[in-house]
Amino acid sequence: MGNRRMVTRRKFIGQVAAAGAGIAALSLAPGAAVFAEAANVASVRKPIVSFHMDRPYVDWTGTAEPYYPPVGARSAEAASRLSEEAFRRMQCYA
Repeated sequence: MGNRRMVTRRKFIGQVAAAGAGIAALSLAPGAAVFAEAANVASVRKPIVSFHMDRPYVDWTGTAEPYYPPVGARSAEAASRLSEEAFRRMQCYA
């Protein structure tokens, strides 16, 4: 009697896979619009530079916390406000 109810590993894995596939099929049908909307939002976002574990990286999804340097921390901040022409005049390229 006990052997009839015994579940083998293969049967168990097969049942888990079938249940997972059924749940995935049910969850995709009503949520397809949500996934399409998320794809549209992701395509609008621009890549940003962020830090993770003290290393800079480019987050192509645009969802990470962007890095903004503190005021005065950039040595070229004053030159970044100049136009191309004004910068070249300051550097004697005119």
